[in-house]
Amino acid sequence: MKFLLAVLMLCGCDCYSQSKNIIEEKTKAPDIKDSLLIYYNAIQVNKFFENNKLYNKTKTKKIENKTDIFNSLEIARNIFFKIRKDVSLKNTNDPDYIKINPGYSDITYKEYYKKVDEYKFYQRELENQIINANAPMSLFDNRICPFIVNEYKCEEKSSVYYGDIVNIPMYIPVLVKPFSKLSDEEKISRELILKKDDQSLSASETKNEKSNIYIENKFRKGNAVFYFNNAGSGSIIGFMNSGVFRKVRKEEYKEFVVMKYAQDFLENEERFNNWLKIRYGGYCVYVR
Repeated sequence: MKFLLAVLMLCGCDCYSQSKNIIEEKTKAPDIKDSLLIYYNAIQVNKFFENNKLYNKTKTKKIENKTDIFNSLEIARNIFFKIRKDVSLKNTNDPDYIKINPGYSDITYKEYYKKVDEYKFYQRELENQIINANAPMSLFDNRICPFIVNEYKCEEKSSVYYGDIVNIPMYIPVLVKPFSKLSDEEKISRELILKKDDQSLSASETKNEKSNIYIENKFRKGNAVFYFNNAGSGSIIGFMNSGVFRKVRKEEYKEFVVMKYAQDFLENEERFNNWLKIRYGGYCVYVR
């Protein structure tokens, strides 16, 4: 089973053979030490959000495309400063204007992202305007793909993090823990998770292969354009290329992980056109 073989690469013994990372580059395979670093960090991150009374888990999404999630992390890093610039320029009467909670202190880029080595890096959530700096930073290894993206919301009005929407790629501890370190109970738990996941992968394999071909044939040119809601969550809505704006289509929402608020925005023609005029003025000559 493809998924099972991929996970078993993390098991057992020290491994210095050549493998491939998520973006298909030849590289040294992760060893026990690498897996344990991811494992212990995953426990800390999971524990913080799952046991935190300020946050409610609202969604769990399985990561289908392994390269997309690392691309999403890179995009989040690239728009860290853009988010802060866009928010500072927004009109306070704008329906999408966010008023930062009194007492909230923003973080620096160094507190958001830290490179460890050529494979590993620390990074916080994908939505990165309101950030709870008390949360442990997630450790990622580009040779080991996270398994899920969890969404958490802070709905405690008395908190300085009220309105915080956390979208965070997460590793499942029992799946990244080296096999030789697993207890009998953990081995059973791991097997059940992999069996369930492998069945779902087999059922959707053909569909996913078709989707990848479609994506290659529908290459979009231009700079990606993001739309931000009043909680600072950014979602891609299209591409701007030499004055031509190309909207993300409905059938592409899943491909680009277009959030519900951005879908509603795209489908409201009047609101979208007004936003486009304010943002680009005469530069945008055509929308397709």
